[in-house]
Amino acid sequence: MTYPISDVTRRIVYSGSIARGPYPFSFEILEEGDITVYVNTTLLTLTTDYTVTLNADGTGSVTLIIGNTLTSTPGAADSITIVGS
Repeated sequence: MTYPISDVTRRIVYSGSIARGPYPFSFEILEEGDITVYVNTTLLTLTTDYTVTLNADGTGSVTLIIGNTLTSTPGAADSITIVGS
């Protein structure tokens, strides 16, 4: 499936106050691997540390997986950054 890719900011930062997510993003991607996710400065791994849910229009959300790189739910002082490639 193809989507038109808009010229928009492809980075969003959340505080950890909403816990595991979902953390929505409004920029379009073509597939799950088209984003990178960080908690603070730690790069997370797709399917090990987070999952991506894609909407029909190419936007979506990220939900964190606790237990591998992340040993606890991010707190209010933590930041979750989603970057589109």
